[in-house]
Amino acid sequence: MKICPVCNQTYVDDNLNFCLTDGGTLTPFVDDAPPTVMLNRARTTQQNWENYQPLSPWENQPLQINQSYHPTPQNQPFHPGQIQGQNQTLPTISLVLGIFAIVFVCCYGGIPFGAAALVTGYLGLKNANENPIQFGGRNLAIGGIVTGVISFLISIIFFIAIIVG
Repeated sequence: MKICPVCNQTYVDDNLNFCLTDGGTLTPFVDDAPPTVMLNRARTTQQNWENYQPLSPWENQPLQINQSYHPTPQNQPFHPGQIQGQNQTLPTISLVLGIFAIVFVCCYGGIPFGAAALVTGYLGLKNANENPIQFGGRNLAIGGIVTGVISFLISIIFFIAIIVG
C-alpha cells in the first residue's frame, strides 16, 4: 500500500509511483497508529442511585476557570468602531498626494498633486459615505481634500504672482 504525502490519498496498487490526483511521489504507507485497546468485558456505566446525594446550590463549590481560552471569530468581542477589511486605498492615496502637493508647492507641483488629491479624496469620501461597511478612511479622504485644495490654491497664487511680477 502507498500513500501520497501531499493529499494523503492511499493506493492499493504497489506498482504506482505517482499520485493520480496531484502527481505527487507516492511513499510506502506505514501504519504508526497504536493498536486499538480491546476490553475482555463491557464496562458497567450505571451508578448506584440509592446512595446518590445531589449537591445543593448553597454548598460551596470550587470555582472552575477555563485556562485554555483561545479567541475565535465566534467568541471574540465585537468592537463597533473597528471593522476589519475595509478598503482605504483611495483616501490614503488622496492624503499622500495632498502631502506631496504641499511639499512641492514651490515648484508648481501643487497644481497636479493638489488636483489629484482633490479628485481621489472626493471619490474615497463618496465611497465611504455610500458603503461604510466595505469602504473606510473617511477622515483620510477629508484630510487629502483639505491638503489638496490648500496646496492647489497656494500654487495658483504663486503662479499668478510670478506672471504679474
